[in-house]
Amino acid sequence: MSKTKDTSQQINQPVVFFPGTLCDERVFNPCWAHLDIPMRAFVPLQWAEDLAQMIMLSADRLAYFEQPVHLVGFSMGGYSAELIALENQSKVASLTLIASACDELPADEVKQRNLVINLIKKKQYSGMTDARLKQFFHTSHHQQTEFLDVVKQMEQDLGAGVLAAQINATKNRKNLIPALAKCTFPIHLISGEQDNLVNEASLLATHKQLPKSDMTMVKNAGHMLPIEQSTVLAAYLAEKIG
Repeated sequence: MSKTKDTSQQINQPVVFFPGTLCDERVFNPCWAHLDIPMRAFVPLQWAEDLAQMIMLSADRLAYFEQPVHLVGFSMGGYSAELIALENQSKVASLTLIASACDELPADEVKQRNLVINLIKKKQYSGMTDARLKQFFHTSHHQQTEFLDVVKQMEQDLGAGVLAAQINATKNRKNLIPALAKCTFPIHLISGEQDNLVNEASLLATHKQLPKSDMTMVKNAGHMLPIEQSTVLAAYLAEKIG
């Protein structure tokens, strides 16, 4: 009887993962399935009620390890990872930002977030529409129910209260690019080619302002890159931080 070949790639350094808005471990599970990371931690940002608690949870996970840590943040989690990296530069080996910006949110995005918060407060928020859900995915994946269902299930399980807390905590973001530009650790920027939130032009502008950064665009991926292209992301992480 032949043995099944283990195709997982090993990362022998500590890595801390940060999820996006209304996401938990499930957003990274497809990627983790292709990686062997003995020293892995996850920041449960869904537990936080405000930005201060997000930072506290992040610092707690960073303290798990004595040696410098690789931080991997997806979307909103990237902002949390940036903040904790700036506060603990000597403990950071690298910062990987997946579909995540480093500057302020556009005014129209802040306005939209305020509308959603008000709807939730009035108990009038009915959840993400199918049209809105598909905006997070590459058009080639709009019929991939196994992808869409992961996001739907996380939204259903975490709920409107978590959504309100997360978008309120992170809506008034600071432009962290000037501070990150002074950091000595490498910064890896990766996004999907059809990301409607972090497009190639904005990512390129960020890359040009960060001397220690590199930039990668992934084909056939939208904003939900960790779900859409999990094997590609796993190989990327193994190459960059393995």
